[in-house]
Amino acid sequence: MQRIVVRALTCSADIITYLKGALRIHAEELQPGERVEFAFDADRFPFATAIFESLLAGVDLQLLSAREEDGIRVLEVEKRQRGSS
Repeated sequence: MQRIVVRALTCSADIITYLKGALRIHAEELQPGERVEFAFDADRFPFATAIFESLLAGVDLQLLSAREEDGIRVLEVEKRQRGSS
């Protein structure tokens, strides 16, 4: 499974807006039903899982699982099939 590493910004830009954009760009490249893992630095992206679920849903991705590995938050996601919710 492909792992996409999302790096945090070094400037003071809005991290949520940045995260929405990064997820949207990657979601556009995926085919319906395709699964990938997103990896985030847990310290730089300290959001509750519900926040990630909401951001993912906004770009037609569904959260399948979430875990943490050595300070890295890993989210397994799937591009939603057309017409599913």
